[in-house]
Amino acid sequence: MEELKLKISGMSCQMCVKTIKNLLSELEGIINVDIDLEAGLGTVTYDEKILNEEEILKNEAFELYPAEKLAN
Repeated sequence: MEELKLKISGMSCQMCVKTIKNLLSELEGIINVDIDLEAGLGTVTYDEKILNEEEILKNEAFELYPAEKLAN
């Protein structure tokens, strides 16, 4: 299990958070998605045997809401 910590731009409401969580949850290997709307931060927990960071960051969620990886 790995964690990807992100700075996420463009979120303005809980619907944005829900959209990101729903889109990421469609990926096989996603274990948990935690997003702090006010801080603009997110943590994605995933199974590194199934999925990698690059695949997560290419998800449609981050076309809608640009994200950049934070140092762990």
